[in-house]
Amino acid sequence: MIRTLERLIFVGLLAAVFLAPWMFGAVEPWAIHALTAVLLVLLLLWGVKAVLERALRIHPTAIHGVLLGALLVAAIQIARAPSPTSEVRSAASVVVDASGTGSALVASARGSQDPPGTRRAMWRLALLIGYFGLARELLRGTRRLAGAFVVLMLLGVLLSLVGLIQKFSGTGRLLWIREVDAAEIAFGPFVNRNHAAGFLELLFPLPVALILAQGVSRERWGLCGVLAFVLGTAIALTGSRGGVLVLGAELLALPLLWRAMNAGSGRDVRSGAILTATVGAGIVLGVLWIGAEPIASRWRTIEGVSAALSDPLNRPMIWRATWDMIRDHFWWGVGLGAYPVAYTRYDRSAGLSRVEHAHNDYLHLVAELGVWGIALLLGFVIAVWRAIRRALHRTEHRLAARWERALALGVTVALIGMGIHSAFESNLQVTANALLLLFLIALLENLGARGADRRLIEERRI
Repeated sequence: MIRTLERLIFVGLLAAVFLAPWMFGAVEPWAIHALTAVLLVLLLLWGVKAVLERALRIHPTAIHGVLLGALLVAAIQIARAPSPTSEVRSAASVVVDASGTGSALVASARGSQDPPGTRRAMWRLALLIGYFGLARELLRGTRRLAGAFVVLMLLGVLLSLVGLIQKFSGTGRLLWIREVDAAEIAFGPFVNRNHAAGFLELLFPLPVALILAQGVSRERWGLCGVLAFVLGTAIALTGSRGGVLVLGAELLALPLLWRAMNAGSGRDVRSGAILTATVGAGIVLGVLWIGAEPIASRWRTIEGVSAALSDPLNRPMIWRATWDMIRDHFWWGVGLGAYPVAYTRYDRSAGLSRVEHAHNDYLHLVAELGVWGIALLLGFVIAVWRAIRRALHRTEHRLAARWERALALGVTVALIGMGIHSAFESNLQVTANALLLLFLIALLENLGARGADRRLIEERRI
């Protein structure tokens, strides 16, 4: 009974990760409600399992602490939020800066500038914490890790194929059922091609790493190569310039990191560079065969750099306005989830368009959480770095151990890719992308824990 419950919870977890992107990225309230309902059912089953076992097993990590810390800061921001009457007074006391740009400096900067938005963001964050906690407890054992890998690859291939078919069929609807204002920038179920590229970037390094690190037998190299070809071609054809840059960075990072992992071992790692170059060449040929116009048209827009820099909706202008926001709300930020409302005070586009995100996850975090966001970001990076070191520090040569080490290599490069893309896009503001990222981090944590357990057993035997 206990094993059956645990398997049901694991299947439910995989189902949530699989379905989230098909809910148009799970950014709308109905999608959050659906994922919340699934999480509550899974937690209920987990509670029943704990009662039957007469034990509640929880393995907290530093990542848990960082996420809960962000939730605590958001709660304080709501508690410090000004009352409606004080909001009216602060709105009347707008100050124009000396540059004459009209950026507003809010007198009251103690709490959330949008308490309802902060509550919604806290709900979303609590949802992600719940799924991360379940993933940390359930992603144990080679068979479960293999099952998770298969589901992720199936998800990536389906998203890639649907996105490519939708893109070249000329439909103006997401998944052929939902109309959008700018269908040309959509890809698959994602309204924004950058978010689609960000999601696929988290999956692309996994099959390449299995070939590079010999995590699978040679008979399966062809299958992994096909998976990498489909995912890489889809990323390139999303039309996301950041996606193409990150794709190249991941192809470069894979052999370099593999070489660093095997420094001093006497292994010949030249074949890794050849394999990675072969995958890259295959992606280029695939793009040329299907049609490179979407990529060429995107890169041609860079020719008008001078005009683009003066556009108030361009990234540099948004970053400048966000920096002004950080300067004015350095200690406590504008409030988790309050960025869209707070940005209206710094908008230089005269209200022509609503800016939802900073197009930079790091600036977005600091703008919303202030100096606490910087501390939480540093804690997150340190925690992930420690998990990476534990997961990659494996010395066993059995096929199962090589597979786990290769998987850890792929996840590490995926996290590096997302870290790069987050510098010029707000991928992690999309629930599906954030959920997949935390799922991979939980997988990495468990790979590191398995390696540490094995080393401890060996030390005890000695």
